[in-house]
Amino acid sequence: MISFVAAFFASSPGKVNASVGQIYEKNSTGPMVVRIQLRLRELGYLCFKPTGSYKSMTVNAVKAFQTNYRDTGFTIQADGRAAQDTVELMFKPDALRVTLSGISIPSGPKHGSSSLVKTGSLLAWDSVKSLMTIGRSYTITDCYTGSTFDLVYTGGENHAEMEPASEQALAGFMEICGREFNYLKRPVLVSLNGQDVAASIQCWPHGSRNIADSGMEGHVCLFFDGSSSHVGSFPDVEHTENIYKAAGQ
Repeated sequence: MISFVAAFFASSPGKVNASVGQIYEKNSTGPMVVRIQLRLRELGYLCFKPTGSYKSMTVNAVKAFQTNYRDTGFTIQADGRAAQDTVELMFKPDALRVTLSGISIPSGPKHGSSSLVKTGSLLAWDSVKSLMTIGRSYTITDCYTGSTFDLVYTGGENHAEMEPASEQALAGFMEICGREFNYLKRPVLVSLNGQDVAASIQCWPHGSRNIADSGMEGHVCLFFDGSSSHVGSFPDVEHTENIYKAAGQ
């Protein structure tokens, strides 16, 4: 199977020079530091905006990440320096998140199962974007359960921004998300011109809303092969993992 860490680095040629053996530590700067900070924030270790400068907050966040792995029996030095072993762990799709004692995090039905009831095919975001029409409703199929609902495409440059087409659609979306909004990401299929296209959806609405009666504040992000995030046009390793799962890879 493809190394998603390698794919992550390779997906933005010319933007990052992450050589084997590179160590990122206090006072390091540059695009890779931004990526490390974004990933730490996504995993819950860093509660500050990415700056591209590896200072004390980043050191402490990396140290907390390393300690979390060490507490599970993993052999790693908790020194706050992001060497190759730490970076590899950090950008794995199943990287350890901050441990939240006594808090239940929704997972959605059959989330994490290796058994998918339905898969589709890969199609690059550039091609998908040319096929989708703003304001049109598209059928979304959850790969774990096979349940379907409709979302309306409302725009998006790096990925699709989607909103429920009705209260029934919102109910279907909420069901696969564990019945509440959260940061869960799930592999899904999108029906485009009779083709089931592999994608990944996030269960956290944000930003602007275009459909007044969607029942949801903001929109949700739908990633396809080659999609990237709002911040710095960086790829998202968890969405990438889901997209390949949705494609049966």
